[in-house]
Order: sequence, then C-alpha cells, then structure tokens
Amino acid sequence: MIRLNLTATPQWLDLVPGLRLLVGPLTTALIVSSLAPAQRIEGARLDSLRITSSTEGAVIPRLFGRMRIGGNIIWDTDFREEVNTTGQGGGKGSGPKVTTTEYLYFASFAVALCEGEITGIGRVWADGKPMDMTGVT
Repeated sequence: MIRLNLTATPQWLDLVPGLRLLVGPLTTALIVSSLAPAQRIEGARLDSLRITSSTEGAVIPRLFGRMRIGGNIIWDTDFREEVNTTGQGGGKGSGPKVTTTEYLYFASFAVALCEGEITGIGRVWADGKPMDMTGVT
C-alpha cells in the first residue's frame, strides 16, 4: 500500500476548510491507479466438445405416434469462433483498465431422426435441459 504524506502542501489549501483532507486521498488514489497494471480477463475457450456422433451403418428407426429419440448427425460444418473484446475503466482515478475477452462458438448441422416424414418436433433437450427453440431454423 502506498501512503502519501502531504506535509509540505501549499498555504492556499488552508483557505477552504477540509480541503487539505480531500487532497491527500484523491492524490493517493490517482497515483496508485496510474501505477497499477492493466487487467486482462480471458473467457473460457473450447478445448473439448461432446456431441452426438454419426455411425455408418446405424439403424434408422421407424416411429409411430410420439416417442423420445436421439438423433443421428448426417451433416455438419466446422466450428466458427467469434472473439469479442471489451475494455472499461482506466479513466482519471478510476483504477486500472480492464480488458475482457469472450469467445463464442457456432456450428451448423443436420440431424436425422427417423425414417419417413414427421409432423413436428415437441421438445429438444441439450445438456440435460429443455432447449428454447425460438429463432432456431
């Protein structure tokens, strides 16, 4: 911790009551924030991924009525990584600048469910939780 001693302050600080008490902490905060290194926060990167896999020669099920079934990926693309970097702080006396990097991943794929046509899909589960299908094409 840096402690700043302002014993040799100008005489005009005594003209306003309490001004000398404000100058010390403000000056200390300014000096400390200018000496502090900038912070960099990295988000989690994709190092492994578990997805449904396709198997050549796997049986294509026939469904009647409603049934819960896992799909079989028949087409996919490579993952696209999007990097978003934002910064904040670093202004006068507000502390060091903080840079945050966030990684987002996207992929397109087609999943085969069963043989023949279906009338609709009721619910989709991902990672053991129901998935919101609004905006999914």
